[in-house]
Amino acid sequence: MRFTLLTLIAALALPGAASAAELTLEEFGDLYPSQDCFTLHPELDRIGMTPFEPEFDIAAHVEGRGGGYDVYDLGDISFVAGPWDYQSLSYDHLTGSLSAFIAEHEDEYDFISLFTSEHLNFGALYSPQANDTRGIGMPIFDNTNTGYRELEGYLFMNGIFDYTGSQHDALFFGQEVGHRWSSYVRRAGGGLDMLGRDEAHWSFWIDSDNSTMEGNNWEPLNNNRWRTNFDIPIGYSQLDLYLMGFLDPEEVDPWLLIGNPSVISNPYDWAEGNIQPSTTPYYVIQQYVDNGDDYPIIVQGTEITVEIEDVVQVNGARIPDHTEAPRDFRMAFVIMHPEDEDMSFDDYLVIEDTREELVRLWENMVEERATLTSVLGRSDNYVLDPSDLPEGVAWEPEIVEAGAGCQASVAAGSAAGFALMVPLLALARRRRS
Repeated sequence: MRFTLLTLIAALALPGAASAAELTLEEFGDLYPSQDCFTLHPELDRIGMTPFEPEFDIAAHVEGRGGGYDVYDLGDISFVAGPWDYQSLSYDHLTGSLSAFIAEHEDEYDFISLFTSEHLNFGALYSPQANDTRGIGMPIFDNTNTGYRELEGYLFMNGIFDYTGSQHDALFFGQEVGHRWSSYVRRAGGGLDMLGRDEAHWSFWIDSDNSTMEGNNWEPLNNNRWRTNFDIPIGYSQLDLYLMGFLDPEEVDPWLLIGNPSVISNPYDWAEGNIQPSTTPYYVIQQYVDNGDDYPIIVQGTEITVEIEDVVQVNGARIPDHTEAPRDFRMAFVIMHPEDEDMSFDDYLVIEDTREELVRLWENMVEERATLTSVLGRSDNYVLDPSDLPEGVAWEPEIVEAGAGCQASVAAGSAAGFALMVPLLALARRRRS
């Protein structure tokens, strides 16, 4: 999609020196066309990223103020224009966009979510920048001690217009935020058998109540058989909520893990019948089923009952516990786009609408046990006080056609123009069809 009418920035400088990355995001995605989440993927070094030992030097990037990137804030969205296109977009451009945003904003965000203005085949990921929580299976580290100290991690969420209020939103946004705490733990006597893809998602054979962190919701039949069940909406399991610090361990019920599974019925012949712990959850296929019928996988195996004590025994108790764990988080929504791309005002309104809906979705997924604030702070490029703005009208509505709404036309690179558009937020917002 190419945006029109509202020019965000002019041409910028070329990017800085290239890293050791050998592949762009598109090229890397081509290697794994069926994979949606790349958090802790074992080959991320091919795009210049090191899982769990992030090489992104926040202090150095802030000092450089992002290199050849420009930042403009509008409402509660920050736009970062960079010297790339969708074929050349690399991990360097992700960190360049991130550092450009950080350089213009106060140290006040726990998470930063990066979106692109078009869809990539790369999927999404969570990049941890610091962890001080014990008992969740993640090492203790801090890559921000000389820079942006509040940042716990950043998310790359792919195309902003992919989020339309469907099941996709919970599968992607819910999972990448969830990766701050889950799914890394092991159980006593089980090795890695609770873990699936990249050892950062639940195993296909775990009963996770259709967690966004993967696994399935297994309904018991007879003779040590179970079937997938889609009645429970995608959310977080009790184990997830415990790892997040939102649930007392005594409230976590025992859960099922199917040992030595043998597939009896696989109506879709998914994965050619060769289902592994790393297989994407079966409920994901429901978003591709036109008639909405429930065609379950039926398996036979050994019933393994896992309790929270089995997790604590290996990983230790969660510290801080549920009584002291943070419950209020702040996230910035950042839209990355090529420097020569324009944006329409209607598209901006949809982005704001999407931001609000994703926040509501996450708070519902955690059962209102925590809050996520996404109000954008002030930056040097964005002045909200109308009295500071120059006289005159910086934009005029243009009626494209009857019933199509109005579009705004703003001079290129005008920060004042952006600020003048803030009062327009009272206009009715509409979802992208």
